[in-house]
Order: sequence, then structure tokens, then C-alpha cells
Amino acid sequence: MANAIHVTSEIGKLKTVMLHRPGKEIENITPDSMERLLFDDIPYLPIAQKEHDFLLRP
Repeated sequence: MANAIHVTSEIGKLKTVMLHRPGKEIENITPDSMERLLFDDIPYLPIAQKEHDFLLRP
């Protein structure tokens, strides 16, 4: 039977990357939801934004 999807690699060259700077949505994470969202701790918005900006620096 032929493979209809034709996926040959999970690590091919990326053509485009889309990023979203952390915003007020971070403040909606609660102790009850953080485990479901795979967070070890509730992130602090200013630090999350600083780390994001650092990763995007030229």
C-alpha cells in the first residue's frame, strides 16, 4: 500500500519559522493548568519576554 503522506524526514531544512512574543496570555496560566500545558512553574511575563527577545537578537 502506498504512503499517501510521503513524510521522509522529521529533521528537514526549515523554510519558514513563525514566532509569537509572549503576552498577557501568560498571566492566564494557573497552578491547575500549568501541568497540562507542560510548564514546571508559572512563567513571569517580563522574564519570558526578555528571554524571547534575546533569542531573536541579530
